[in-house]
Parts: sequence; structure tokens; C-alpha cells
Amino acid sequence: MAGTDIRQGCGNRFLGILVDLDNTLYDFGYAKEEACRRVVQAIGVGTADDLVRTFLFSPYGVESPKAIQSFLSEQGITDADVFMRAVQVYTKTKIEAIEAYPGVYETLLKIHTAGMKIGAVTNASHEHATERLIHIQTADLFDCLVTPDTAGMKKPDPAMFLHAAELLKIQPHQICAIGDNLINDIRPAKEAGMCTIHAEYGNRLPPEYSEGIIADFSISSFSDILPILGL
Repeated sequence: MAGTDIRQGCGNRFLGILVDLDNTLYDFGYAKEEACRRVVQAIGVGTADDLVRTFLFSPYGVESPKAIQSFLSEQGITDADVFMRAVQVYTKTKIEAIEAYPGVYETLLKIHTAGMKIGAVTNASHEHATERLIHIQTADLFDCLVTPDTAGMKKPDPAMFLHAAELLKIQPHQICAIGDNLINDIRPAKEAGMCTIHAEYGNRLPPEYSEGIIADFSISSFSDILPILGL
């Protein structure tokens, strides 16, 4: 599953990068799990693992508060006040638990200072994505933010990456796209004609879910993108 060694990068051809957010810039899985633990502690029933699974398999989306409502119903709780308290605990804990991976800010700042464009392509809503970038103090370093509710499309649609390239005013082949998810990030970026970088450190999917997708480069820390870009 590993791609090309990072020392074989060709930075002079790249003018910008597109990054995924969750599990690429920060450990979103941990933040979500921590938020679920706090909810279970607050209501006193159920398990955090069950709440996480309810979110993952919710027909309303992995970020919808309706997942909490479904979880409470399974526990026999229909009190609206309990639901509101659970949502408040979940929302507050999730954002507080988000912490940028080591070197993220410094790496993005170096790329920005070098004059390269930086964009984000995420399936999070624009509100959530903006909140998270502000929280890790990197929002000012981004030239564009592409989300489903603003672009009218979502990953793994390659059109989402092409739309970001248009916003950055850079040709796709001049862009490096980095993400933890081989299916949602790497495959569509490759189909869009971009160089791809797999953030292996954030990948939580087992190999059997990779569908044989191989990125151009694979990295074990976010700062490893610098030599690929020639910085």
C-alpha cells in the first residue's frame, strides 16, 4: 500500500496542495470517541462504543445529532431535555478534543510562506470545517475550503477536487492532494489528475478496504510532505 519514497519528490512541478481535514490534520476519530464517552457519562446509560456505532451507521450522516436521539431511544430515553444536554456535551467535547497532529501548523505555514496555494476538500459541513480550522489555528493559511454544502458534491466525486483546483486557479497536475482515506481522498484525486499523498498515520481502515488503491507517495507524519514539495 506504500507509494513512492518521499525523497523522490519533484517539488518544482507543484504550485499548491489540497488537504483533507479529519484524520489528516488532526485525529478526528479520537475526538469523536471522547465526545461519545462524555455523553455516556452524562446520561449514565449505554456504552461509548455503541454510540460511536450509531453515528457511523446513522442514515442521517455521521455528524447528525439525530444519531444521539436514536441512541437514547434504544436506551428507552425520550426526554427532550436529556437529548439537548447530550447534544451539548457531545458538541462541546468534540471540538475541545480536536488537536492538530505534530508539525501541522509549522508545515502549513512553511508552504504558505513559500507562496504555494493551500486548499481543503472535506465532507464535513462548511460550518464544522471552519470551526475546526479555527480551533487548530490554521484557518488563515487556507486559500479555499470546499465542502458538500457549498459545492453541491461530496467525496469521492473527483469533481470536488477539480472544483478546488479552479478556485485555486491551478492546473490539477500542479497540485498535491493529501488525505488519510484511500477511497474518499486518494482515488478521486488521482482521477482528477493530481499527485496523491496518503497520510498513513491517520488511516483507520484495514487493508481489505483499500480496493488496491496506491498513492503516489505515502507519509508517516504531516511534515513529510515538505520534501515532496521541494521545501
